[in-house]
Amino acid sequence: MEMQVSDFDQHTDKFLLQQLTHNDKAAFTAIYQRYWKSLFREAMNVLRSQKEAEDCVQELFVSLWNRRQHLPEIADLKAYMKTAVRYRCIDRIEREMILGGYLEDFTNYMEVHHSLPSVEEELYARELAANIDQLMDKMPGKMREVFRLSRLEQLTHREIAERLQISEETVKKQIYLALKILKSHLGGASLAIIIAATFIYK
Repeated sequence: MEMQVSDFDQHTDKFLLQQLTHNDKAAFTAIYQRYWKSLFREAMNVLRSQKEAEDCVQELFVSLWNRRQHLPEIADLKAYMKTAVRYRCIDRIEREMILGGYLEDFTNYMEVHHSLPSVEEELYARELAANIDQLMDKMPGKMREVFRLSRLEQLTHREIAERLQISEETVKKQIYLALKILKSHLGGASLAIIIAATFIYK
């Protein structure tokens, strides 16, 4: 007789993971129901977009199911999932914030609006660029260097890790923390404008 999701409500994460490695869909659903809301809140804190946060969490759970028979030893599922969703958010932002992404969107925006920004828009972007420079100057040394290599030299996580002789996980963490600083101080600006300011008016 197949067990129901409610049968797993009182079981530990360790038990659910064990069942998951044996293709137990009810155990997977129990994990999903146990952690979806908290992971969604975590993703929202980073992405500030309901759709993107939902997509990010959904991708994480799809990955969990696809890797169910090859999962690493997980001592704390809650911490593992929280860290995993943060890194997925970082990767999503990284993909979208590269020069060919947001800057292209910004260029298209300018073309629609008669190719050139208004005086007010240009002043706003230049002010943002100055603010970004100031915020970068106040970042701790390693964070500032990682962010500079990522944003201004367009290096990958691996290239940054090799140049600075640090792990890729450290690179991801430093970028995540740097983005949190920018988002907390420049939250009123769209990412497209922020990135355009970073590249065009640096």
